[in-house]
Amino acid sequence: MNFRTYDNITGQSIVGCKSVVIQDQVFVIVAQLFGGSHIYKFDEDQSSFSRFQEIEVSKISKPNDIEAFQVGSDWFFVIADSSKAGLSTLYKWNDKGFYSYQSLHEWYRDTDAEFLDLDGKAHLILASRSQVPVIYQWSRSNQKFVLQGEIPHMEDVVAVKHFRIKEELYLAMTCYIGDSKILRWGTKQFTEIQALPSRGSMILQPFFFKERYYMALGSDYTFSQIYMWDDENKLFDRFKEVYIQAPRSFTVVSTDRRDFIFTSSFKGNTQIFEHIMIDLSL
Repeated sequence: MNFRTYDNITGQSIVGCKSVVIQDQVFVIVAQLFGGSHIYKFDEDQSSFSRFQEIEVSKISKPNDIEAFQVGSDWFFVIADSSKAGLSTLYKWNDKGFYSYQSLHEWYRDTDAEFLDLDGKAHLILASRSQVPVIYQWSRSNQKFVLQGEIPHMEDVVAVKHFRIKEELYLAMTCYIGDSKILRWGTKQFTEIQALPSRGSMILQPFFFKERYYMALGSDYTFSQIYMWDDENKLFDRFKEVYIQAPRSFTVVSTDRRDFIFTSSFKGNTQIFEHIMIDLSL
C-alpha cells in the first residue's frame, strides 16, 4: 500500500476547492483570487483532470468560500464573494455545465456560505463582514432561494459551521475578534447558548470521536483552544490548549483503531494530534 502523485490542478491563491460527482462524472470547483475561478472535469480517456469551464469574473471578483449541495435531484454550488462590489452567486448544473442561476446578497463582503436542512427544508446561510448573517430558504414554487431572515447580534462573522448533537441542531459562528458563538435551533430561530472569547480566530470547528463531541477554536495570536461537550449542562467546557501558527482547519481522520486530527496552518507546518482515551479508574 502506498500513495503516489496522480495529477495536479494548479492555480494562484486558491481559497476554495470542492468536488462533486454528477451522473458518474467527477468535477472539481476551484475558486482563486487571481486568474479567475474554474471548474475541472475528470477525463477518463486521459486519466487526468482537465479544465472544463470558467466561472464569470464579472460576477465573482474576490471569492472566499465554495459550498456545493443538492436540492432534490438538482446540483448547485454557491460562491461567497468578499469584495466590496461582490455578488455572491448560485450556480446550477444543466447537464452540459454550470450556469449562474441566482444572484445573492449584493455588495455585502460575504465571508462564508453554509447549506443546511432546517425542519426538512433546504436553507442557505451567508455570513458577512458588513452585516449580520442572513438565512435563505429554498422555495419550491419559484425554485429559488428566498430571503427568510437574519441572525441578530452576530456582526463580522468570518465562518459558519452547522453540526448536530443527539438530533439537536447547532451553529458554530467564528468571529475574528470578540466572541465566537454557539447557537441552537429552537422554535423557528437560532438562540445563542455560549460565547467563546476569540483572538484572531478564523475557524471554530466542531468534530467528534466515538460520541465525544469537541469544538476547536483557532487563534492567530495565542494558543488555540479545544473544548469538550458537557452533555449534562449542554455546553462546551475548556478541555485543552494547543499551539498552532494561524490555524485554518481541523480535519478528523480515523482508522479502525486510531483517531487523529489534522490541523492546517497558514504560517507554519500542519500538525497531527492523536485522540487517546486514558483510563483513570485504576
